[in-house]
Amino acid sequence: MAGGLDGEISKLRHRDVRERRRAVRVLFDTDLPRALEGFVPLLNDRDPWFRSKALDAHRRWAVAMGPESLKTLAKHPSIEARRCAANLLSDFDKDVSSIALLLVEDEDLTCRRKSAGALLESQKASTYVERFLTSDDPYLRRLAVLSKGASDLQRRQGVDDGVQSVAEAALQAMTNNQEALDEDAILTLLERGVDGRVLIESAIKSQGKALVKLAQKAQGPTLKRLVSALKGECTSCEDPQIVALLDAEQYVLLGRWLQGKKGSEFDDLRWRLLREESIDAIERSRWIERLLGRCGEEELILEARRFSSEDHAQLLLDAAENLSTAFDKLDS
Repeated sequence: MAGGLDGEISKLRHRDVRERRRAVRVLFDTDLPRALEGFVPLLNDRDPWFRSKALDAHRRWAVAMGPESLKTLAKHPSIEARRCAANLLSDFDKDVSSIALLLVEDEDLTCRRKSAGALLESQKASTYVERFLTSDDPYLRRLAVLSKGASDLQRRQGVDDGVQSVAEAALQAMTNNQEALDEDAILTLLERGVDGRVLIESAIKSQGKALVKLAQKAQGPTLKRLVSALKGECTSCEDPQIVALLDAEQYVLLGRWLQGKKGSEFDDLRWRLLREESIDAIERSRWIERLLGRCGEEELILEARRFSSEDHAQLLLDAAENLSTAFDKLDS
Protein backbone atom coordinates (compact mmCIF):
# COMPACT_ATOMS: atom_id res chain seq x y z
CA MET A 1 0.00 0.00 0.00
CA ALA A 2 2.87 2.38 0.88
CA GLY A 3 4.44 1.88 -2.52
CA GLY A 4 1.13 2.43 -4.22
CA LEU A 5 0.57 5.63 -2.24
CA ASP A 6 4.00 7.00 -3.15
CA GLY A 7 3.35 6.14 -6.77
CA GLU A 8 0.07 8.05 -6.81
CA ILE A 9 1.70 11.01 -5.05
CA SER A 10 4.42 11.12 -7.70
CA LYS A 11 1.76 11.20 -10.42
CA LEU A 12 0.57 14.55 -9.06
CA ARG A 13 3.62 15.96 -10.87
CA HIS A 14 2.96 14.08 -14.13
CA ARG A 15 3.11 16.03 -17.39
CA ASP A 16 -0.22 14.61 -18.50
CA VAL A 17 -2.98 16.54 -16.77
CA ARG A 18 -5.30 13.57 -17.08
CA GLU A 19 -2.87 11.44 -15.04
CA ARG A 20 -2.62 14.16 -12.45
CA ARG A 21 -6.41 14.44 -12.11
CA ARG A 22 -6.73 10.66 -11.85
CA ALA A 23 -4.09 10.62 -9.10
CA VAL A 24 -6.03 13.26 -7.16
CA ARG A 25 -9.17 11.13 -7.30
CA VAL A 26 -7.32 7.98 -6.27
CA LEU A 27 -5.64 9.68 -3.32
CA PHE A 28 -8.89 11.15 -2.08
CA ASP A 29 -10.58 7.75 -2.41
CA THR A 30 -7.70 6.05 -0.58
CA ASP A 31 -8.02 8.66 2.18
CA LEU A 32 -4.59 8.24 3.81
CA PRO A 33 -3.41 11.42 5.60
CA ARG A 34 0.19 11.02 4.43
CA ALA A 35 -1.04 11.87 0.94
CA LEU A 36 -1.16 15.50 2.10
CA GLU A 37 2.56 15.95 1.39
CA GLY A 38 1.92 15.46 -2.31
CA PHE A 39 -0.67 18.22 -2.38
CA VAL A 40 1.49 20.95 -0.82
CA PRO A 41 3.20 21.87 -4.16
CA LEU A 42 -0.22 22.10 -5.78
CA LEU A 43 -0.97 25.19 -3.68
CA ASN A 44 1.10 27.04 -6.31
CA ASP A 45 -0.28 25.28 -9.35
CA ARG A 46 -1.32 27.44 -12.31
CA ASP A 47 -4.56 25.47 -12.63
CA PRO A 48 -7.18 26.69 -10.11
CA TRP A 49 -8.72 23.18 -9.98
CA PHE A 50 -5.51 21.72 -8.56
CA ARG A 51 -5.12 24.63 -6.15
CA SER A 52 -8.63 24.03 -4.83
CA LYS A 53 -7.90 20.31 -4.43
CA ALA A 54 -4.75 21.17 -2.48
CA LEU A 55 -6.89 23.17 -0.04
CA ASP A 56 -9.43 20.33 0.15
CA ALA A 57 -6.61 17.94 1.00
CA HIS A 58 -5.53 20.17 3.89
CA ARG A 59 -9.10 20.38 5.16
CA ARG A 60 -9.32 16.59 5.08
CA TRP A 61 -5.93 15.52 6.46
CA ALA A 62 -4.21 18.43 8.22
CA VAL A 63 -5.59 17.59 11.65
CA ALA A 64 -4.36 14.01 11.39
CA MET A 65 -0.91 15.22 10.32
CA GLY A 66 -0.57 17.75 13.15
CA PRO A 67 -0.29 21.56 13.48
CA GLU A 68 2.92 21.74 11.44
CA SER A 69 0.91 20.76 8.37
CA LEU A 70 -0.61 24.25 8.45
CA LYS A 71 2.65 26.18 8.37
CA THR A 72 2.90 26.31 4.57
CA LEU A 73 -0.71 27.49 4.37
CA ALA A 74 -0.21 30.14 7.04
CA LYS A 75 2.81 31.60 5.23
CA HIS A 76 1.31 31.35 1.74
CA PRO A 77 0.76 34.55 -0.30
CA SER A 78 -2.72 33.35 -1.28
CA ILE A 79 -5.47 34.66 0.98
CA GLU A 80 -7.47 31.47 0.33
CA ALA A 81 -4.60 29.36 1.70
CA ARG A 82 -4.18 31.54 4.81
CA ARG A 83 -7.92 31.52 5.46
CA CYS A 84 -7.91 27.76 5.13
CA ALA A 85 -5.20 27.57 7.79
CA ALA A 86 -7.05 29.98 10.08
CA ASN A 87 -10.33 28.10 9.77
CA LEU A 88 -8.63 24.80 10.61
CA LEU A 89 -7.07 26.04 13.87
CA SER A 90 -10.16 25.29 15.93
CA ASP A 91 -10.22 21.67 14.71
CA PHE A 92 -6.97 20.80 16.49
CA ASP A 93 -6.82 19.35 20.00
CA LYS A 94 -3.08 20.04 20.09
CA ASP A 95 -1.52 23.44 20.74
CA VAL A 96 -1.62 25.52 17.53
CA SER A 97 -0.25 28.74 19.02
CA SER A 98 2.85 28.78 16.81
CA ILE A 99 0.67 28.68 13.68
CA ALA A 100 -1.85 31.18 15.06
CA LEU A 101 0.96 33.65 15.72
CA LEU A 102 1.81 33.58 12.01
CA LEU A 103 -1.71 34.76 11.18
CA VAL A 104 -2.66 37.06 14.01
CA GLU A 105 -1.38 40.20 12.28
CA ASP A 106 -2.66 39.18 8.85
CA GLU A 107 -4.33 41.83 6.70
CA ASP A 108 -7.36 39.56 6.38
CA LEU A 109 -10.01 39.93 9.10
CA THR A 110 -10.94 36.24 9.12
CA CYS A 111 -7.32 35.23 9.64
CA ARG A 112 -6.87 37.70 12.49
CA ARG A 113 -10.05 36.67 14.29
CA LYS A 114 -9.63 32.93 13.90
CA SER A 115 -6.00 33.00 15.02
CA ALA A 116 -6.82 35.25 17.98
CA GLY A 117 -9.51 32.79 19.00
CA ALA A 118 -7.00 29.94 18.90
CA LEU A 119 -4.51 31.87 21.04
CA LEU A 120 -7.18 32.78 23.58
CA GLU A 121 -8.18 29.13 23.88
CA SER A 122 -4.63 27.84 24.22
CA GLN A 123 -2.87 26.78 27.41
CA LYS A 124 -1.04 30.11 27.39
CA ALA A 125 -4.22 32.13 26.90
CA SER A 126 -3.49 34.42 29.86
CA THR A 127 -0.42 35.79 28.07
CA TYR A 128 -2.53 36.99 25.12
CA VAL A 129 -5.62 38.45 26.82
CA GLU A 130 -4.27 41.96 27.33
CA ARG A 131 -3.08 42.12 23.73
CA PHE A 132 -6.60 41.57 22.40
CA LEU A 133 -8.41 43.41 25.17
CA THR A 134 -6.87 46.63 23.82
CA SER A 135 -7.56 45.80 20.16
CA ASP A 136 -9.52 48.19 17.95
CA ASP A 137 -11.68 45.24 16.89
CA PRO A 138 -14.62 44.75 19.33
CA TYR A 139 -14.86 41.13 18.23
CA LEU A 140 -11.34 40.48 19.54
CA ARG A 141 -12.07 42.32 22.79
CA ARG A 142 -15.15 40.13 23.22
CA LEU A 143 -13.06 36.99 22.71
CA ALA A 144 -10.55 38.31 25.24
CA VAL A 145 -13.03 38.79 28.09
CA LEU A 146 -14.59 35.38 27.39
CA SER A 147 -11.22 33.65 27.39
CA LYS A 148 -10.40 31.22 30.18
CA GLY A 149 -7.13 33.12 30.48
CA ALA A 150 -8.80 36.42 31.46
CA SER A 151 -8.48 37.54 35.07
CA ASP A 152 -11.31 38.92 37.19
CA LEU A 153 -9.77 42.37 36.78
CA GLN A 154 -9.73 42.01 32.99
CA ARG A 155 -13.35 40.87 32.98
CA ARG A 156 -14.32 43.92 35.01
CA GLN A 157 -12.36 46.06 32.57
CA GLY A 158 -14.43 44.53 29.77
CA VAL A 159 -17.67 45.49 31.55
CA ASP A 160 -16.74 49.15 31.04
CA ASP A 161 -16.19 48.68 27.30
CA GLY A 162 -18.08 51.18 25.17
CA VAL A 163 -19.36 48.46 22.84
CA GLN A 164 -22.44 46.71 24.17
CA SER A 165 -21.57 43.21 22.97
CA VAL A 166 -18.18 43.35 24.71
CA ALA A 167 -19.68 44.55 27.99
CA GLU A 168 -22.35 41.84 27.87
CA ALA A 169 -19.75 39.17 27.12
CA ALA A 170 -17.69 40.34 30.10
CA LEU A 171 -20.77 40.21 32.31
CA GLN A 172 -21.56 36.69 31.13
CA ALA A 173 -17.99 35.65 31.88
CA MET A 174 -18.28 37.14 35.37
CA THR A 175 -21.50 35.22 35.92
CA ASN A 176 -19.85 31.99 34.76
CA ASN A 177 -17.04 32.62 37.25
CA GLN A 178 -19.50 33.53 40.04
CA GLU A 179 -18.22 37.10 40.27
CA ALA A 180 -20.70 39.78 41.30
CA LEU A 181 -20.81 43.47 40.32
CA ASP A 182 -21.43 46.19 42.85
CA GLU A 183 -24.79 47.93 42.81
CA ASP A 184 -23.62 51.19 41.24
CA ALA A 185 -22.07 49.31 38.32
CA ILE A 186 -25.28 47.36 37.74
CA LEU A 187 -27.37 50.53 37.75
CA THR A 188 -25.01 52.17 35.27
CA LEU A 189 -25.17 49.19 32.94
CA LEU A 190 -28.96 49.11 33.10
CA GLU A 191 -29.01 52.77 32.11
CA ARG A 192 -26.77 51.88 29.17
CA GLY A 193 -29.33 49.33 28.04
CA VAL A 194 -27.17 46.23 28.60
CA ASP A 195 -29.12 42.97 28.28
CA GLY A 196 -30.64 42.45 31.73
CA ARG A 197 -30.25 38.68 31.56
CA VAL A 198 -26.51 38.93 32.13
CA LEU A 199 -27.08 41.14 35.19
CA ILE A 200 -29.56 38.93 37.03
CA GLU A 201 -27.18 37.08 39.35
CA SER A 202 -25.34 40.25 40.37
CA ALA A 203 -28.60 42.14 40.87
CA ILE A 204 -30.03 39.44 43.13
CA LYS A 205 -26.89 39.47 45.25
CA SER A 206 -27.11 43.27 45.55
CA GLN A 207 -30.57 42.86 47.17
CA GLY A 208 -31.56 46.51 46.70
CA LYS A 209 -31.93 49.26 44.12
CA ALA A 210 -30.26 47.35 41.32
CA LEU A 211 -32.62 44.41 41.73
CA VAL A 212 -35.64 46.70 41.77
CA LYS A 213 -34.41 48.58 38.70
CA LEU A 214 -33.86 45.33 36.83
CA ALA A 215 -37.32 44.08 37.83
CA GLN A 216 -38.89 47.30 36.56
CA LYS A 217 -37.24 46.85 33.15
CA ALA A 218 -37.58 43.06 32.87
CA GLN A 219 -39.87 41.67 30.17
CA GLY A 220 -40.24 38.40 28.26
CA PRO A 221 -37.22 36.08 28.57
CA THR A 222 -35.48 38.41 31.05
CA LEU A 223 -38.47 38.38 33.38
CA LYS A 224 -38.77 34.61 33.10
CA ARG A 225 -35.09 34.13 33.93
CA LEU A 226 -35.31 36.59 36.82
CA VAL A 227 -38.25 34.65 38.31
CA SER A 228 -36.28 31.41 38.00
CA ALA A 229 -33.21 32.94 39.65
CA LEU A 230 -35.31 34.31 42.51
CA LYS A 231 -36.84 30.88 43.07
CA GLY A 232 -33.36 29.45 43.41
CA GLU A 233 -32.12 32.18 45.75
CA CYS A 234 -35.09 33.14 47.92
CA THR A 235 -36.97 30.69 50.14
CA SER A 236 -38.87 33.06 52.42
CA CYS A 237 -41.05 36.15 52.17
CA GLU A 238 -38.65 37.70 54.67
CA ASP A 239 -35.65 37.42 52.37
CA PRO A 240 -34.28 40.94 51.70
CA GLN A 241 -34.75 40.59 47.94
CA ILE A 242 -38.45 39.78 48.37
CA VAL A 243 -38.95 42.60 50.86
CA ALA A 244 -37.27 45.07 48.50
CA LEU A 245 -39.42 43.96 45.56
CA LEU A 246 -42.58 44.14 47.65
CA ASP A 247 -41.73 47.66 48.83
CA ALA A 248 -41.19 48.63 45.18
CA GLU A 249 -44.57 47.11 44.22
CA GLN A 250 -43.09 44.60 41.79
CA TYR A 251 -46.19 42.48 42.22
CA VAL A 252 -46.18 40.50 38.96
CA LEU A 253 -42.64 39.27 39.58
CA LEU A 254 -43.55 38.28 43.14
CA GLY A 255 -46.74 36.55 42.06
CA ARG A 256 -44.77 34.40 39.65
CA TRP A 257 -42.12 33.73 42.29
CA LEU A 258 -44.89 32.39 44.54
CA GLN A 259 -46.04 29.78 42.03
CA GLY A 260 -45.60 26.31 43.48
CA LYS A 261 -44.88 27.57 47.01
CA LYS A 262 -46.98 26.27 49.91
CA GLY A 263 -47.28 27.52 53.47
CA SER A 264 -49.09 30.22 55.39
CA GLU A 265 -46.54 32.98 54.72
CA PHE A 266 -46.68 32.34 50.98
CA ASP A 267 -50.48 32.07 50.90
CA ASP A 268 -50.86 35.30 52.89
CA LEU A 269 -48.76 37.14 50.32
CA ARG A 270 -50.49 35.34 47.45
CA TRP A 271 -54.00 36.46 48.50
CA ARG A 272 -52.71 39.95 49.15
CA LEU A 273 -51.45 40.11 45.57
CA LEU A 274 -54.64 38.55 44.21
CA ARG A 275 -56.54 41.47 45.76
CA GLU A 276 -54.16 44.01 44.25
CA GLU A 277 -56.19 45.83 41.58
CA SER A 278 -53.11 47.28 39.88
CA ILE A 279 -52.24 43.80 38.57
CA ASP A 280 -53.88 42.69 35.34
CA ALA A 281 -56.93 40.50 36.02
CA ILE A 282 -55.82 37.86 33.50
CA GLU A 283 -52.48 37.52 35.28
CA ARG A 284 -54.21 37.09 38.66
CA SER A 285 -56.75 34.61 37.31
CA ARG A 286 -53.90 32.42 36.11
CA TRP A 287 -52.46 32.44 39.62
CA ILE A 288 -55.76 31.14 40.98
CA GLU A 289 -56.02 28.50 38.27
CA ARG A 290 -52.62 27.14 39.27
CA LEU A 291 -54.00 26.48 42.76
CA LEU A 292 -56.36 23.78 41.48
CA GLY A 293 -53.80 21.15 42.39
CA ARG A 294 -54.26 22.19 46.03
CA CYS A 295 -58.07 22.06 45.98
CA GLY A 296 -58.04 19.59 48.85
CA GLU A 297 -56.62 22.14 51.32
CA GLU A 298 -59.46 23.48 53.44
CA GLU A 299 -57.74 26.72 54.49
CA LEU A 300 -57.06 27.57 50.86
CA ILE A 301 -60.69 26.94 49.91
CA LEU A 302 -62.00 29.07 52.77
CA GLU A 303 -59.88 31.96 51.51
CA ALA A 304 -61.08 31.35 47.96
CA ARG A 305 -64.68 31.60 49.14
CA ARG A 306 -63.98 34.82 51.02
CA PHE A 307 -62.41 36.13 47.83
CA SER A 308 -65.52 35.10 45.84
CA SER A 309 -67.72 37.16 48.14
CA GLU A 310 -65.78 40.33 47.42
CA ASP A 311 -65.98 42.80 44.55
CA HIS A 312 -63.56 41.60 41.85
CA ALA A 313 -63.50 41.23 38.09
CA GLN A 314 -65.75 38.41 36.91
CA LEU A 315 -62.74 36.56 35.50
CA LEU A 316 -61.25 36.34 38.99
CA LEU A 317 -64.55 35.38 40.62
CA ASP A 318 -65.00 32.55 38.12
CA ALA A 319 -61.49 31.23 38.82
CA ALA A 320 -62.08 31.32 42.59
CA GLU A 321 -65.45 29.61 42.15
CA ASN A 322 -63.83 26.85 40.09
CA LEU A 323 -61.36 26.27 42.91
CA SER A 324 -64.17 26.03 45.44
CA THR A 325 -66.19 23.69 43.21
CA ALA A 326 -63.19 21.41 42.79
CA PHE A 327 -63.06 21.07 46.59
CA ASP A 328 -66.76 20.23 46.78
CA LYS A 329 -66.35 17.49 44.17
CA LEU A 330 -63.74 15.80 46.33
CA ASP A 331 -66.45 14.98 48.91
CA SER A 332 -69.05 13.81 46.42
